[in-house]
Amino acid sequence: MECPKCGYSNSSEALYCNLCHEVFKKESDYKEPSAFYEPYKTERKHWKKWIAFDVALTILVIIGLGLWGYKFIEKKKSEPVETTQLETSTEGFGDIFSDLTKFNEKISYPSYNTENFIIYGQKEEEIKNIGQKIELYIDLPVKIGMGYFGFWQKGKVHVYIHNTANDYQKITVKNDKTSGCSFGDLRSIHSYLDAEYLLEAIIPHELCHIILYEFMEHNKIPRWIDEGLATFAETRYCSAYNQQYQELLNKIRAGKYFPVEALDNTNITKGKEIENIHLWYVETLSIVTYLLNEYGQDKFFHNFLLNLKNGKDLDCSLSAAYSPDITCMSELEQRWLEYVRTHKQVW
Repeated sequence: MECPKCGYSNSSEALYCNLCHEVFKKESDYKEPSAFYEPYKTERKHWKKWIAFDVALTILVIIGLGLWGYKFIEKKKSEPVETTQLETSTEGFGDIFSDLTKFNEKISYPSYNTENFIIYGQKEEEIKNIGQKIELYIDLPVKIGMGYFGFWQKGKVHVYIHNTANDYQKITVKNDKTSGCSFGDLRSIHSYLDAEYLLEAIIPHELCHIILYEFMEHNKIPRWIDEGLATFAETRYCSAYNQQYQELLNKIRAGKYFPVEALDNTNITKGKEIENIHLWYVETLSIVTYLLNEYGQDKFFHNFLLNLKNGKDLDCSLSAAYSPDITCMSELEQRWLEYVRTHKQVW
């Protein structure tokens, strides 16, 4: 096959040029993802149509807020000062998450200390049992390729194990589609006792979010990288979902996938099918696995992520780490699709 870019003669079965690395597109391979993606798209206004309206509305809002603020201040001057009480609603703890001490006082869970974790929960025996096993995860930064960067020297990670899924949802204000969550600023993880694969999958997944958050020094990271790497982290300890992952990979191979450039603008909670939420996670897992396996951990963490941390956009960061193979998100999609169609990924 002659390369359309450089003219080099390749074998008839070549997927890309051996000289310039141009990927040979096949019309059947690169058609748009199926219509299932449409309900998940984030809607945007057309700026040319709406800009005049938005400017006028903004001016009216500013004027209205100014008048309201003046009247509010004048009214407050004549009122006695009141002391506000801490919110005690069972529908969530709101801003109390910004202060661990106040949060711990409010939930009043007994705690169990290990070398690197503090585990909280009302059922002490179960909590101690988790605490005795949780130190297994101290090597997680190394297992996923970050190495030692002083994570455990910064303090202990707080793990809250609530009694029931309902307690977890009320306290964290998460929906019933989640069984775990984390808060990077507080180095804290939340889940509940009966959550499926609590120790094997949920805790390492959420711990990875915190580790990556600190590795990136609190800089914003694309959601597909964050979730893809966290899902990759849980596969280091749990292989129970591998069969389900394989079934979803087969759907990706058949053309049902989220466009890679749209992964961060995809609202997976808008759809009603739980399978499509799982598909989004498996796609991010597959992309991260592809980059780690094909190009190595050094390029992923020390070139790709460090460029993102230093303020470069995705395309520039990809190019700096993976050029000439990958120089932008669209090329990443092509390379990744070729890979999953010709290789078997197993976790």
